[in-house]
Amino acid sequence: MAYKLYTDKANKFNCNIEVEGTSLAKSQVRLVIESDEMTYMFKGSIQSNGECEVTIPKTKSFLSEGTTGNMRLEVIADDVYFEPWSSDFSVATNKKVTVQIAEQEEDKPKMKVQVAEQKEEPKVEKPKVQESKIVKKSPNTLTKEDILKKLLGK
Repeated sequence: MAYKLYTDKANKFNCNIEVEGTSLAKSQVRLVIESDEMTYMFKGSIQSNGECEVTIPKTKSFLSEGTTGNMRLEVIADDVYFEPWSSDFSVATNKKVTVQIAEQEEDKPKMKVQVAEQKEEPKVEKPKVQESKIVKKSPNTLTKEDILKKLLGK
């Protein structure tokens, strides 16, 4: 399982160390973090009871989220180098906020059209005028008969 480092909070690496043949007071500890691009080294402290602590700052400024690599603990007791622990690591973000925007509604004018049913007008039949009907003449009205009479000279 890969050790997790965080981009947005300080990382504390804690462990217990036992040293034989020399005192812890004469020992040094450091944590080395190696990625494909860079190698970082952080000094730690060892308490008299063997508790070791290394503080790694927020990695946002030097390791981005998703970065992976290898990390190891180095102990130097007197002039002897030890590598008692190593692990793969991955960088993650502790707190995340994601936003999903719902479709934006536009305030468009709304119109509703209701078409009335078309009614057929009742058909009214006009009475047919027959030519044989007698038309009453007014004194100022000429009829076909009058025009014909004048043309024929009658």
